[in-house]
Amino acid sequence: MARKAVPIDLMLIKGNKHLTKKEIEQRKAAEEALRMRDENIEPPEWLDEVAKQEFNRLVELLKEVRLITEADIHLLATYCDAYSDYVKCTKLIQEEGLMVEYTNKAAETNKVPHPLLTKKKQLFEQMKAVASEFGLSPSARAKLAMPKKEEKEPTPEEKLFGDV
Repeated sequence: MARKAVPIDLMLIKGNKHLTKKEIEQRKAAEEALRMRDENIEPPEWLDEVAKQEFNRLVELLKEVRLITEADIHLLATYCDAYSDYVKCTKLIQEEGLMVEYTNKAAETNKVPHPLLTKKKQLFEQMKAVASEFGLSPSARAKLAMPKKEEKEPTPEEKLFGDV
């Protein structure tokens, strides 16, 4: 599996081990060309208070590193909505316990895992998918800015034998 792309500035901080100056400049230009407006980023009205707080917290963090734009509002809102539901599930599980009593049709009472544990896992997967799939993580956004390899004319040997 290929490594996730990271923004060029983060790569330079960690230490550039393989990019030339020309490749670094190409990456910077590509990342800058992908920038969109980020002036009017407000949480949608349909978010509850917990989700709005998370939305505003993340917007501040993402603005600092220039990783959010107006195009990301509803994607981030979806993440924050799932986060709010995740918090609610967690609180209910803490109140009721990991195991709950269940009475089956035969009137037998058993201890079973809390049904919200499954919902909590689904919400986590939803948050994870939104964060990475739609460019809300630095590596996902940097992947969009990767420069394309330049096409060069094959040599006479490559024409005859391929890229051996």
